[in-house]
Amino acid sequence: MIHDMAALERVKLWIPIKSLGWVNVYIDPGARFMVDAGMLSGRSALELATVLKGKGSSLCGLDGVVITHFHVDHSSMAALLAEAGSPTLYMGWRDLKVVEGGVEVFIRSALQIFMESGLPKGEAEEILSSHPAMRLKYAYDTVRGLNWRPLREGDTLVIGGKRFKVLELPGHTPGHIGLLDEEEGALYSGDVLLQGITPHITLHDWGDDPLGDYLSTLRRIAEMDIRVVYPGHRDPITMPGRRALEILEHHRRRLQEVADLLDRYGPMSGYDVARRVRWRVRYKRWDEYPMAERFFAVGEALAHLRRLEVEGRAERFWRGGVVYWRSVNPPVNGG
Repeated sequence: MIHDMAALERVKLWIPIKSLGWVNVYIDPGARFMVDAGMLSGRSALELATVLKGKGSSLCGLDGVVITHFHVDHSSMAALLAEAGSPTLYMGWRDLKVVEGGVEVFIRSALQIFMESGLPKGEAEEILSSHPAMRLKYAYDTVRGLNWRPLREGDTLVIGGKRFKVLELPGHTPGHIGLLDEEEGALYSGDVLLQGITPHITLHDWGDDPLGDYLSTLRRIAEMDIRVVYPGHRDPITMPGRRALEILEHHRRRLQEVADLLDRYGPMSGYDVARRVRWRVRYKRWDEYPMAERFFAVGEALAHLRRLEVEGRAERFWRGGVVYWRSVNPPVNGG
């Protein structure tokens, strides 16, 4: 279905990820350009083909597709679109490096860090086999070989007769981008800002600080004069500055929760922390968590531990072949 008349029209495409339900893609009035491609599946492709046909276009009639970030629910349909026609494909240059290097390599690198942080090898293998990106590895392999054009901060694109400015908005992925319609004060934001849920942030490299990147992105959005955000999931956000501040506060509380765990229990692995954080989920025990949720929990825990390290509030060290974290200057006698 098409919703929300704006510079670009929102199309809600079904995706086989139950917790999300659908992904928003955006199409210009002439149905020649898309922002995000959706997730490769027969149902999603049929829905998109039906929408495009109703607008006098088709899967092979697109001139361009911009991908806000490389995640499977936003990018993998590009494999089909490239096969059906020959649209110009765009992606942020940092995410494009991930795609060119191999998304499987990227995920395996994250899981190696998770195992170094205490995740049992058996769980890591189950996560790898069930991860949506791995189930669509053939699509990523196709996407990897396509002719992409990298986008950088300040680049401009003309879509449907309107000019859009590229913003680099890292955190959810290293090279996440958004498209800003400055005339309308509208940001097509991918997964940077979502209503009711917080975008997943995970640590993929010991030298990175993805949560720090994301907090900077949120502060930037909060300070900008943006009237409305059109996100990758759920409905448009009409008070984006307020929503950005809400998510900033969420992560401030989460950082404090993780710091308190280190104070209370002493040195902990990232896996230990993930199992003790009070995630907003329906599961009561760790053994009830599906493998995908464990991936998210461990990645989030590590992202927050890494941010505490950068802030000088925690430090990591090796013990028995596992990376542990401890507080820096923890309180004495509960003081």
